[in-house]
Amino acid sequence: MKKIGLIANPNAGRQLAKQKSEELRDIMSARGVRMDIHFTLPEEDLTPVVEEYAINATQLVVMGGDGTVNQVVNGLMKIKKRVPMAIYPMGTVNDFATYVNIPKNIRLFADMLEDGHVRMVDLGRAGNRYFLNIAAGGLLPELAHKVSSESKTVLGKFAYYIEGIREFPKQFFHPIPIQLDLDGQVVNKKILFFLAANSPYVGGFQNLVPKAKIDDGLIELLIVESVELPDVANVFLNILRRQLEHDLEPVKGISYYRVHQFKMNSPEVVDVDVDGELGGYLPLTFTMLPRTIPMITPSEDKRKRNLL
Repeated sequence: MKKIGLIANPNAGRQLAKQKSEELRDIMSARGVRMDIHFTLPEEDLTPVVEEYAINATQLVVMGGDGTVNQVVNGLMKIKKRVPMAIYPMGTVNDFATYVNIPKNIRLFADMLEDGHVRMVDLGRAGNRYFLNIAAGGLLPELAHKVSSESKTVLGKFAYYIEGIREFPKQFFHPIPIQLDLDGQVVNKKILFFLAANSPYVGGFQNLVPKAKIDDGLIELLIVESVELPDVANVFLNILRRQLEHDLEPVKGISYYRVHQFKMNSPEVVDVDVDGELGGYLPLTFTMLPRTIPMITPSEDKRKRNLL
């Protein structure tokens, strides 16, 4: 009998993950597939669970938000076997799952598991932590970490923006000095924040890093520099306009780089966020590992149908 291991965060999706996971298990059981469920605990190391499922199951399903997915990915990288993984999105933002158009309808998701279409996707590394979608540091990641889990559950991604409005005025004019090493070329900048992305979906926004692809082996690095007051509005208006105008040229204060690897350092203490989890502090080396994770996604035909 085919076996699937499911790791679910019971607090995800406004605490509906338990119900959804049991519904998925019933659907798969009716199709002759055994599904074992593990509900995560706070501060739990998921590596032993990931290892058990990687050895004994044919597929691994993660039901939760970007943070839960990140924990599973990091657990998977500690073991040798790469079992195909699927994400059922139930978190605040779900950037990566949104980009690859994972169906939220539980029966369509079950169909996707049954089809078993696998796409090899890149995996980023920041120091010794791995990220599937994004590594970031500076103003915006700090705001995200200030949002309580209770706020995320009740308000969804709007919690980020509400907290941002509260914190923005007193933090905006604190530029962070960094040293950026791009293949031996060293530049010094004062920045507000940086994003190292694997997909063009970041924080619920699409096309923030429009050239990012999940299987090209490259990091799309966006840096928002400290700018003069008259340029502030143009910077953020440019970011917002990218939701509609994918090929919009960046304005003064925004820099883009496409690299396999870069190093970043700062004389200040700068937290680095990886897929919603604290991933360490600068200095760090950021690397993209090409086509490392086998991801179960809709086939191209199914993906087009889901978009209709």
